[in-house]
Amino acid sequence: MALESAARALEARLAPLERERRRTLRYALALLLATPLWAYFLAFLFQVLHLDSLGQLWVALIALPPAAAFALLSYLRTKLKGKLTRPLAKSLGFAYTPQWGLPWKEAEASGLLPPADRYESEDLLEGEIPPFAFRASDLALYEKVRTKSGTRYRRFFSGALYRLKLPFTFPQEVRIAPQGAGLTPKALTPGNLLLIPLVFLTVGLTGLTRAGDLQAHTLYAFLALAFLLTLPSLYALYRQAPKKRRVILESGAFERLFDVYGDQVEARKLLTPRVQEALVMFRRRLGKPFWAAFGGSEAWFLIRGRNRFEPSLLRPLNQKTLRGYVEAWTRDLMEAKRLLEAVGLDLEARKRGRFGGEDATLGPV
Repeated sequence: MALESAARALEARLAPLERERRRTLRYALALLLATPLWAYFLAFLFQVLHLDSLGQLWVALIALPPAAAFALLSYLRTKLKGKLTRPLAKSLGFAYTPQWGLPWKEAEASGLLPPADRYESEDLLEGEIPPFAFRASDLALYEKVRTKSGTRYRRFFSGALYRLKLPFTFPQEVRIAPQGAGLTPKALTPGNLLLIPLVFLTVGLTGLTRAGDLQAHTLYAFLALAFLLTLPSLYALYRQAPKKRRVILESGAFERLFDVYGDQVEARKLLTPRVQEALVMFRRRLGKPFWAAFGGSEAWFLIRGRNRFEPSLLRPLNQKTLRGYVEAWTRDLMEAKRLLEAVGLDLEARKRGRFGGEDATLGPV
């Protein structure tokens, strides 16, 4: 009942925004529909003015209407996110900025992101879940790809990154990764490192066998070449995590979902049987793989495929839509709290006296 009344009040307050949404959609649609006529007009104008040699300029001018349409839609999206999400975040004591995100240097410091040719971030959320302060944003990573038509950027990862400041410290780093995924989303693993030489060896030997020419020296040559091709891969694997040893834990359900790296003692102190069970439940509810790193007085969480606070530009801002936004985005806003509880950091802080009170202690342990 309270949620319905809140949605009703929100609908009345956002009536001007709903009118702007409809108006912007009409403008964007008109610009897109006008693009063919605009292209025909430009072609006629260039022909009359004998500007046939300026083909690239013609193409650039044709792109103006659709570019303007997408700029309008992007502005509307950002405005909707700000108007809808910022009040929710403020009511929970958080600060939300839709057009900003974690800077690359800060995100890179997590150690969870692979190298990228391009980095984008948005939906910066900052706040405190006592005694933990946190910052989070959605992000996307791109790699440069060369094609016949030129160079473009291909997105190979998107998700949400959380940075939590802890009131205690981890003397040794502990990492959690999805089972078999490596330390970062694009990390090299033994399987994909050895794939190329193994495929080469298999195809080569199969071809020679069918040709009936599998002589000893030919076989040795193929084996030697495959071994040489494997050496760079093995070296890269060695460089990837030279000091992060795999930690084997007792829970079979946990081991089927996660790989743990780092110091044996610290990992077992952090990942107790209760925490392992909680992480398994959290992973199943989340439905998406995630990475985590604990070191010093910070904890980082990287969730693949997470896209928070995303409004639909085509849905009207009525009570039903707003109620859905409020429910979903409140869950998104409290995701940091669920992460803390899943890993048991709230219990760890309480155990170490970091929630305040008479038994509280100051400074890192």
